[in-house]
Amino acid sequence: MLFIKKFRLVCIVLLLSVPAAAFAQSADTQARWKDKNINLAASIASSGRGLNSSVIDALKDIPRHRFTEDSYYDIAYEDISLPGADRGFIPSPSDVLRSLSMLSPSSTDKILIAGNNTGYAASILAGLAANIYMIEETAAAAEYPALFAEIGIDNITIAETADINEFDEIIAFDKIFICGAVAGISEKLTERLSIQGNITFILAEEGGFQQLVSMRRSLLGDSITSGGSCYFPEIKILKITN
Repeated sequence: MLFIKKFRLVCIVLLLSVPAAAFAQSADTQARWKDKNINLAASIASSGRGLNSSVIDALKDIPRHRFTEDSYYDIAYEDISLPGADRGFIPSPSDVLRSLSMLSPSSTDKILIAGNNTGYAASILAGLAANIYMIEETAAAAEYPALFAEIGIDNITIAETADINEFDEIIAFDKIFICGAVAGISEKLTERLSIQGNITFILAEEGGFQQLVSMRRSLLGDSITSGGSCYFPEIKILKITN
């Protein structure tokens, strides 16, 4: 099994070595993105899509500009998709929130999230669930530990592999989110879902169309719900079909 990196936030503040101006600039930058984020959340909340209010609130604490290139800072808090790592992109905030609302995370959940450029969605989930297990297929995986620590997240475990079956120590996940468009999901994956669990994914259909789909397991059988069209990066490397 490949090495699994788990990290915990450690804060060391070196007051004497950092000029006061640096703190002022940092505080100013933080204030600006927080204001932008609050406005973004309010805009999405007023869209009438019936999104989970807890999910919208969790969005407010995540600096989206940190998950894309610096040159996109001015538009990072617009409701649009933006370039991420490895020539991929991160979906629009509203598409991410729609997906997470369908996932219905709770504070005690163990959640598996897998795909490409998953850091933004995983960061939002981290404020809604007990433990997040991430499988990231792009080079962004190497950057995430430091970034998560910087923004105060310490409950995400990252597997440095594209194999969806990497977390063998977890018998069953409460929720699974495939953060990217796929042609289908495997039975092996659904078997890792607990009874009453929920797997949410983006189904890539013919002609380039995508549909947000949520499947909930129960003793009486599985139920499937559609969340409408969306726009996520297509997943090509992730092992979810064997």
